[in-house]
Amino acid sequence: MNDDHNPLYADACENCPTYDVFPESALRDGAEGIIAGYRCPNCRHVWTCGWRIVPGRAIPPEPTPDSPIFNRHVTARIHEQAAIARARKHLSRPDPDAA
Repeated sequence: MNDDHNPLYADACENCPTYDVFPESALRDGAEGIIAGYRCPNCRHVWTCGWRIVPGRAIPPEPTPDSPIFNRHVTARIHEQAAIARARKHLSRPDPDAA
C-alpha cells in the first residue's frame, strides 16, 4: 500500500473551494525541490508552490514554449519563482571575505 497521500503534488486553489488541483508543469529547484505551476480548472486562478521532492513521486513535466498544453501565465510564474529562489540562495551565502 502506498502511504503517499499526495502522489502528484496536488494543491488547493486559494481563490475558490477547489481541491486536488494538479500542477501543469514544474522546474527543479536545486537537487531537493521543485517549483510547480497550477491553474485552477474552475476559476482559472494561476499560482506556484514550492515542494521538496519526495522519492517515488512523479515530478510534473518541465514547461516548453512550443507545447500547446502549457499555459504561458503558469510558465512565466514558474520561471519567475525559480529566479527568485536562485537569487535567495545566492544572496544568503556567507561572504568568504568577511571576517
